[in-house]
Amino acid sequence: MALEINNSSFVSSRIGSEHNCQAIAAAVRDAGGWLALGSDSHTAFTLGEFTECQKILDAVDFPQERILNVTPRRFLNFLESRGMPPIREFAEL
Repeated sequence: MALEINNSSFVSSRIGSEHNCQAIAAAVRDAGGWLALGSDSHTAFTLGEFTECQKILDAVDFPQERILNVTPRRFLNFLESRGMPPIREFAEL
């Protein structure tokens, strides 16, 4: 299982959702699942901004090794572990 947490949820689109997102992140942690972090940015200034997401992860002690989009290889390994064929063009990553 993998879910995404978007940084923009906490600063613009879903203000006040921290408690729910903490509960979701804790449930994913307890189930052995993975999280991906998204900025859901619509401007270059907030692209790749995960400060608020990190606060959620810290609050529930989510394992950093189960964050999917830290490296391309980690994400590709996740896909391959779930039966997706390797992508030849990305074999060197």
